[in-house]
Amino acid sequence: MRAVRGGARVRTRGRIRQDRGRRDHRRRHDAGEDGQEWRLAGVVAPKRGDGARPPPRAEGTPPGPSADDDRGGRRATASPADAARAALDALVTGRRVWLRATGDSVDRHGRRFAIARTEDCAPLDEALLGAGHLRVYPVAAAAAEIPRLLRAEAAARADARGLWGDPRYALRRPGELARQLDSFVVVEGRVSGVDGGRGRARLAFGDDFNVTIEARVRRMLTARGIDPAALAGRAVRVRGWLRARDGVAAIDLTTADQLEIAER
Repeated sequence: MRAVRGGARVRTRGRIRQDRGRRDHRRRHDAGEDGQEWRLAGVVAPKRGDGARPPPRAEGTPPGPSADDDRGGRRATASPADAARAALDALVTGRRVWLRATGDSVDRHGRRFAIARTEDCAPLDEALLGAGHLRVYPVAAAAAEIPRLLRAEAAARADARGLWGDPRYALRRPGELARQLDSFVVVEGRVSGVDGGRGRARLAFGDDFNVTIEARVRRMLTARGIDPAALAGRAVRVRGWLRARDGVAAIDLTTADQLEIAER
């Protein structure tokens, strides 16, 4: 597979190959013959080790091993990461895909960020978000794409498709985060209080959850008409990596796209 560059557009000639032997199963990228790997910008997929809930037994099925069980007699499960990979494979394997680089930045694995479209110009990220296989992950490289990605995600979330119907990935409330530390989460709740002056601000959601907003991000929010100091009592939706800060679950905002007003 050979990449031909033309301005900001990257056209991939040849066919996407299935690479079953890769250790990274997040399947947000693929590699060309030149070894360059590409990652879909602005989205995050579930990890392979997350596992899955056992599928429900059909009515009338007797207890004990069934055709869905593995050799040890345990219920066979399908990882959400495998489901996301299979969905992407179905969209791109054996087909020509257009890649548009979102910039020269790379992630910590050396993968470049790109927006990918199929031969009929359908965006891969919207298809996977709409089916509930991915969640929006705001990064600077995809800032211009975030509004359309959020719309695709919102439709899947409203219908509890894919990850949104799985209790491990569903929309969280501030009091439901004890077991979610060190994972990417989407949280919706009402701000109980705001601390901070004109610079850094902290949104409190009772005693269970905080959101830290650096001065730079606060200025970005203000430019969008969102004043963090006026968010007390408002319902908001935030996303990011959940960490423990002074014994409380917290998300640090690095971009304004991580915060949405959940009510108008």
